[in-house]
Amino acid sequence: MSTKKGPLTHHPIVEHFEEWSAPVNGNKFLEQLARHAYRVCNYDAVKDNYDTFYDSFGKVGTIHFAVKANAEPHVLKALMAKGAGFEIATYSELRLLIESGLTKEVIMQKVNFGQTQKERLDIRKALQDGVRNFSTDNIHDIRILNEEIEDLDIENKDIKLQIRLFNAEGTRSGEGFSQSFNKRYGVNGEQAIELAKQILDYGMTVSGFTFHPGSGSADPTLWDYGIEHAASLTKRMKEELGISISTLNLSGGFDPAVAIEDYRDHLLPKIEAAYKAEGLPAPEHIDTEPGRWLVANTEVLIGKVSNIKINEDGTRIVTLTTGVSENGTLTGLGLDYDYFILKYGKAHKLEKREDVRANIHGRACADFDVLEEDIAIPEELHPDNILADKVFVVIHGAGAYSHYMERNFWCGITPPMKLNYTDFKNCITSEESYELALVNSYAERSGLPLKNAMTFITDRTSDKIGAIKGAQIAEILDNPQLLNKLGMHLLHSVADFVHENVGKK
Repeated sequence: MSTKKGPLTHHPIVEHFEEWSAPVNGNKFLEQLARHAYRVCNYDAVKDNYDTFYDSFGKVGTIHFAVKANAEPHVLKALMAKGAGFEIATYSELRLLIESGLTKEVIMQKVNFGQTQKERLDIRKALQDGVRNFSTDNIHDIRILNEEIEDLDIENKDIKLQIRLFNAEGTRSGEGFSQSFNKRYGVNGEQAIELAKQILDYGMTVSGFTFHPGSGSADPTLWDYGIEHAASLTKRMKEELGISISTLNLSGGFDPAVAIEDYRDHLLPKIEAAYKAEGLPAPEHIDTEPGRWLVANTEVLIGKVSNIKINEDGTRIVTLTTGVSENGTLTGLGLDYDYFILKYGKAHKLEKREDVRANIHGRACADFDVLEEDIAIPEELHPDNILADKVFVVIHGAGAYSHYMERNFWCGITPPMKLNYTDFKNCITSEESYELALVNSYAERSGLPLKNAMTFITDRTSDKIGAIKGAQIAEILDNPQLLNKLGMHLLHSVADFVHENVGKK
């Protein structure tokens, strides 16, 4: 393994700590954090991350960004400018790409529909908008796809299907895998052969194999089984069905704490050796579908410590003002934590100790609001320490699936305020900047459901509402000045409505 690290903790909040922490009013900052957490964005990071990833894997295949990891327009547009491909799990993600400017020509070449258990309507709309590359692991999915291309009069041979394989032996991933994807996704060798026959009978193309070791797979050897399985099946397909498989899609799972060179230095030689053992050349295309690795450090979450408890067995329970989604989606998936204490009104970083461990929770009333279990924390996080009430936490890795780390008013908890690093610096020192950031943050939250509503109102094209397209609202949400105007307009409209309709007989 190299001495390099992945991009997980590369963020201005840490790299320019003195710049923003020196002028901060400690009491005011803690007061803000008690009301809401902060989501501090640095979307430019995705450009550097992509360049680094490209240096390792861009020359052997297409890098498809997994849109579900972060669908912010800034992220999508930056990756489009870099010439990246994209992996989608739903048609709605494709709409976000189109709204951000992705052309039909690029969609046909560089978008993979990676979900293998798709909704029929999603398939139809994706085909209409140009998607020709799909992953699959079941007959039902293939049948629906065939029915839709026949109805849309699309050439069968133009539809390219990657067969998703198990990432380990059996229907459950083995030890070391972060997720047991085999419970839902993938097939074994015999099933893959049968799927290939079905695809060929429909006149479609078997283009490759894919598998996913699980999010946050820090150990590159977790790809070994899938690579060997794909190599063996590539040989069988050629001998038994007479077809040549040219693509191996390594999918995602790359841990942003690990240097991409560590993955490259193991995976590329492993692929060459596995295919050579089968008497085959290496695949012409070795594609990837990274999500977290490209965007984890585009956002951090900042919350304060609310409570510290020590259980009878000695386990410390640290509760923060921010948590995870209702189903604990992000638990244990490679987040990182920096702890700071406000002493004499100034922020000082605290050192984590491996011999002091804790479970980290959000403040919602449920056991499953847990970010991490049994991780190192500073000794200062003790219920008897009066300074513990002045500790705040920077959570790294929130750029991937960060919206899931919001409480969304569950238990009445206000979601984090979202803003970029420069605005964050200003709003923790200026009331005017704070109000501006607050309006923009809630304008975005209001604008997103409005955008979706207007997208689906299709029978009112004769009035103003029906005439507005989702892409037009997306343009407003992408412009800080227009976003603030939208926020103030919404606030004034609500005030006028309440004044006219509430409390009157």
